[in-house]
Amino acid sequence: LSRSNQRGTSGSGWNQITVACIDGEKVVLSSSSFANAGALGNNQPVPQQGGSSAVAPVADPGDYWMDPNKLAGLHTVPAEHVLVTHVPWKAGDHRIDAIRIQIVKEGNYSDHVYDAKTGLCLHFAGSFRGAPPKYVGPGDMGQGDTTLTRGDFVSARYLSIPWAREAVPGWVPGLRALHYRGPIISRGPLPSGNSLFFIDLKVVAQGRGWVQLASTAGTQSRGAPSTPPGKAELAFGRSQFGGLWAGPVALAKLQRGQVLDEDPVTRMQTVVAKADDKSIVISSRNAAGEISGEYDRHTGMLVASSFYDVLSKQEWTLRLQGRE
Repeated sequence: LSRSNQRGTSGSGWNQITVACIDGEKVVLSSSSFANAGALGNNQPVPQQGGSSAVAPVADPGDYWMDPNKLAGLHTVPAEHVLVTHVPWKAGDHRIDAIRIQIVKEGNYSDHVYDAKTGLCLHFAGSFRGAPPKYVGPGDMGQGDTTLTRGDFVSARYLSIPWAREAVPGWVPGLRALHYRGPIISRGPLPSGNSLFFIDLKVVAQGRGWVQLASTAGTQSRGAPSTPPGKAELAFGRSQFGGLWAGPVALAKLQRGQVLDEDPVTRMQTVVAKADDKSIVISSRNAAGEISGEYDRHTGMLVASSFYDVLSKQEWTLRLQGRE
């Protein structure tokens, strides 16, 4: 055995954050990722499954924004390896007065550049080392892999959600749990197996216009060993597409084929794909994938959803099986 460096492949794409609700000192953020698959012949952003969402403090919701007053109060702390500097930064055609925060800790490095006036994050970069390998060969130093990341602000815009100002449906405050199940269907050359996708949601917190849930999700395949489900926390707000509910008053006014939104960056067009007396299906799609949600026309509850992208050529579907 001989020691050698192994370099992994890199990837690029877009991360889109939607502000789904602001409730006092809390904000609900929903994050979606899109892959750049131009090298594979697809020139539109490919939606990725497994986005994230969370309830965070308004003053410091993470990497995306920081309260300008808090930002202005930060200063260099040499003992903690924190460097804070005022720097000019170019974003598009604009020169911006920015504050840069660099931290070196335990072999990791992070770099964030914020607009000093608005607190918006304009740039981030980092170097992070993973856990040591379980098995170490001769000559190996026993260190984990190093991952390099970087990102730059592209754009921001306002969304017009038809039910954003509508009162939350009456069933939401009394909700305890929801259970969804559905098959994984192949749209490519490979045959569809007997895999079943499931997600169980349990309410852990609620506020004015938002709900936070503990999620247990996974797949089950007939004749295959079971794998432990994944656990996470999700959050939904009153002002988003693809949420846990949509306002029944707004749903009743929607017409089949109606365009609700067009995103200039991800090329996703959100349309009313179906409208009848029972349900409304709202789909966000581009040439590389589609995400759909079916809502009960009378209650606004999400009763089914589906996801498809051209890379996996698999359609993941879910339908409501029970509620508590």
